[in-house]
Amino acid sequence: MRIAVIGLGYVGLPLCLQFARNKVHVLGLDIDPVKVDSINSGCSYIQHIDGSAIKELVGAGMLEASTDFSRVGEVEAILICVPTPLSKNREPDISYIIKTAETIAPHLQPGTTVVLESTTYPGTTDEDLRQVLEKGSGLVAGKDFHLAFSPEREDPGNPNSKVA
Repeated sequence: MRIAVIGLGYVGLPLCLQFARNKVHVLGLDIDPVKVDSINSGCSYIQHIDGSAIKELVGAGMLEASTDFSRVGEVEAILICVPTPLSKNREPDISYIIKTAETIAPHLQPGTTVVLESTTYPGTTDEDLRQVLEKGSGLVAGKDFHLAFSPEREDPGNPNSKVA
């Protein structure tokens, strides 16, 4: 199996490592070329993640990173882990989710599973994300591709929380 994780921050990178350790080929995607280059060089930019884990998985061919979002067409599942900062009204800003959906929709393949992991309010997946993916891909969620929400498992304020 081959998956893409979009957003290589404190949620996405540990998720990449966990899947790659379990023999799933992972394509990490991010708009930040510094993060992409760091991963492909086997280096960590997150304090609690040891670069040796990244280096080992990149060397084994289980993990690679790219800024080319069209590559989602190569995978069977896409996990979206982009930021959702709070707006001035203390609500999640879903603009990163929407922009990601607009970017990947033209490359979405039938049978692909798309999972939103970003923290957001109820309805974002089925209403906002679904609409953008269907419009941009010409595919229908639940028929041509699968769409789900899974809350992130990172707790950055908790030193005992660890995924990777």
